[in-house]
Amino acid sequence: MKYILIDDDPIINLVHKKVIKKNDLEAEVTDFISGKKALDYLINSNDTEKNIILLDINMPEMNGFEFLDAFLKQKSINCNQYDIFILTSSLNNKDKEQATQYPILKGYLEKPLDISNLQKLIG
Repeated sequence: MKYILIDDDPIINLVHKKVIKKNDLEAEVTDFISGKKALDYLINSNDTEKNIILLDINMPEMNGFEFLDAFLKQKSINCNQYDIFILTSSLNNKDKEQATQYPILKGYLEKPLDISNLQKLIG
């Protein structure tokens, strides 16, 4: 399985990468501290395998919702190739409500990622 972590906190990305690797030693994990850099990566990727994206909401430069808006506008990205989950520390009900406006989202999880939540993602 391939994972893409998008969170502006490199320590959180490291922790989540360790949780993923603990569950699946062969998992490929790519992380970004910028939504824009992650989007550029996806636009230029030739990958055809299924990927799970774990996306933070509150980030500078491009927040999670702005990332989703830009992601959905890209004709070069096959949206069906990605299972996208919000992974956030935000307890704001407005964020949860706004997330429901994106049918592409597969779920809304609170940080930190743990093994039981990860296993629910990969089903």
